[in-house]
Amino acid sequence: MQLEVSRIGPPPSQYAAFCEIEPTACELDGPSVVEWTAVRHGQLQDVNRRVNEEIEFVSDMDHLGLEEDWSFPVDCRGDCEDFVLEKRERLVAIGWPRSTLTIAFAFHEAQFFPHAVLLAETTAGTWVLDNLYDEVLCWDEVPYRYSRRERPDGLWTRFRR
Repeated sequence: MQLEVSRIGPPPSQYAAFCEIEPTACELDGPSVVEWTAVRHGQLQDVNRRVNEEIEFVSDMDHLGLEEDWSFPVDCRGDCEDFVLEKRERLVAIGWPRSTLTIAFAFHEAQFFPHAVLLAETTAGTWVLDNLYDEVLCWDEVPYRYSRRERPDGLWTRFRR
């Protein structure tokens, strides 16, 4: 993914709080790119679709009474960040290096809402796992303007808009 970088800095405070509670979920170790294969593509598709089917989207406010809370889905419910964290855990459980699976924030180009997605970095490009789409798409095929992305070193890149 090639976007103009504005700056590099610490993670968002809500993610940092999550990482204090679940430190292993935030350790991005291993290679930062994996070889693209039909099996890997199938794994991305399967995990994305299954989590989208199993988890009901509910805002943190409606579900937990909190403005923002990063956690794994509770009672099979969660918001976009919760979907992202669950998808990453499932992919790591089947052998994906955590460092190939980073979180990104974006804004929908037409509807302008903020959103979080999981990005999978492969030799065939950057793929998006999204609770709004069951199909795994290349990062530039979704209607988003990316604002921030997690890096394997734990810092976050902010992009120019």
